Amino acid sequence: MKFKVGLIFITILSIIGFLFYQFNKEEAFDYSKKVGMNAIKCTPAKFLLTDVDTTKQISPLFENLGNHNYKVSTNNDLAQQFFNQGLRLTYAFNHAEAHRSFMEAARLDPSLAMAFWGQAYALGPNINDPLPDDERKAKYNEAIAKAVSLSTNASEKEQALINSLTHRYSSDLEKETSDLNMEYMEAMTEVAEDYPEDSDILTLYAASIMNTVPWNYWDKEGNPSPHIAEAKTALEKAMVLSPDNPGAHHYYIHMVELPKPDLAVPSADKLGLLMPGAGHIVHMPSHIYIRVGRYKDAVLVNQQAILADEDYISQCYAQGMYPLGYYPHNIHFLWSASSLLGNSEIAIDAAKKTAEKVPIGEMKELHFLQNFAATPLLAYTRFGKWNDILTYPKPNDSIKYLNLIWHYTRGVAFVRKNNLKDAKEELEAIQVLVVDPEMETIYASGFDNGTSIAKLAYEVVAGEIAQLEENYNLAIAHFKTAVEMEDNLIYNEPAAWYIPPRQNLGDALLKAGKYSEAEKIYQEDLDDLRQNGWSLMGLYESLMAQEKLDEAAAIMQEFNTAWQDADIEIKTSVL
Repeated sequence: MKFKVGLIFITILSIIGFLFYQFNKEEAFDYSKKVGMNAIKCTPAKFLLTDVDTTKQISPLFENLGNHNYKVSTNNDLAQQFFNQGLRLTYAFNHAEAHRSFMEAARLDPSLAMAFWGQAYALGPNINDPLPDDERKAKYNEAIAKAVSLSTNASEKEQALINSLTHRYSSDLEKETSDLNMEYMEAMTEVAEDYPEDSDILTLYAASIMNTVPWNYWDKEGNPSPHIAEAKTALEKAMVLSPDNPGAHHYYIHMVELPKPDLAVPSADKLGLLMPGAGHIVHMPSHIYIRVGRYKDAVLVNQQAILADEDYISQCYAQGMYPLGYYPHNIHFLWSASSLLGNSEIAIDAAKKTAEKVPIGEMKELHFLQNFAATPLLAYTRFGKWNDILTYPKPNDSIKYLNLIWHYTRGVAFVRKNNLKDAKEELEAIQVLVVDPEMETIYASGFDNGTSIAKLAYEVVAGEIAQLEENYNLAIAHFKTAVEMEDNLIYNEPAAWYIPPRQNLGDALLKAGKYSEAEKIYQEDLDDLRQNGWSLMGLYESLMAQEKLDEAAAIMQEFNTAWQDADIEIKTSVL
């Protein structure tokens, strides 16, 4: 298996989205005390930092967010409910909505110190949003100061949580967030030692560790980063103490999805049921399912997550990070999982829907939107829709990553149409982008810059052209280079490069009559993407060519199971 570490795709959504994207403000409304997800009217899902009318209800109570509770020092039952909701939403990574729940808890009980602790916590950095802006910094400083001033009303445990959070923030807004994260982790270590039987404290402690090394929890050999072993142990204990703690399961999935996804299969099977109204929580099991070959399950949970998020976003008129990043991520993930499942109808529909969510005028500033916009072209390539590619309008020249994918997919399409002349012209266009210095500054696909992706695209198209010319040795050389490049991309889900180059390489090796080498390459791809039908078919063909009939028959049985929800027939690993 290839161990690739780094920040996953949604992290870049958080950073870029908050740095560049501007949204209109909405006023808070007066709402009923409890509303269902299909009857909601609430404030927009961005941080509510100004113009807060505390004479009116700030947040509604949502349904279908589960039953996880954390008792705090209040005699106001409704304030307790809003605190519980805030904690659940924090665990669901809907921090802006969580912040409003904590604000409502404080409105209902102005003496509740933990309501202000919750506000400060939700406003702070997290693994998907590590760099809050100065406005948020000022607000979380204000909130934690209020929590401290009220802490005489709090229990000793609550005082410990409040005190630990003071280490996470500084009145000096220029102080390095990484230094503050370390100080907070050290403070939470003491709290966890004092309260080792508290599931939520153990979860918050583990989160504090993960925030010091976001998405870099393991090295390439699978060894843990500093303190990650302790965080893993804490989460495992938290899940034993409270089997229905959604935060513990959520963080555990993120911690072990690479390189140890099998450890989190029980969490994946449980998590979505714990908060069925929280789209991101419903989606999260797919991070494990796609790593262990359960592509149909990944499709199903993302379909459910999309419905939950669409209900929430439409009823809440949601803006900000959640609808810009988390919701399209679910649709993007659906495209990826259904592509591996071999279901072109679901994949292409999801790809189109992903692109439809892109605000066209923002693509030059928000690079990841170019990746979303390119998804239909990639889906057409995966499923051999060459005419759809060749009739796809050319993007504006200034949208360079989208142009790269446009030229790449056209290059492959022209090869499949046996049109070498035009395929080579597309290859030349890709080479122009490879040497374009602006591509080094474009981060559309995770944390790999546009130049890295352009180089990989060049090798794949060059390999396809060489293969059409029956220069198999040259084709194999290009595809081997592409494999090496893809192995060095930073891990993210969906993957930064959509068709594993091992599938191209295996196909070229088969055509070159190098069947044992093809077998090895397909096995490698199946180690990384278990039970994917594309490589199972390639492996079957390589075994048949070597007259390994019994092994081939066994692989064909695996293929038939893996491909039972597909809507296309394949005879090789790439169309």
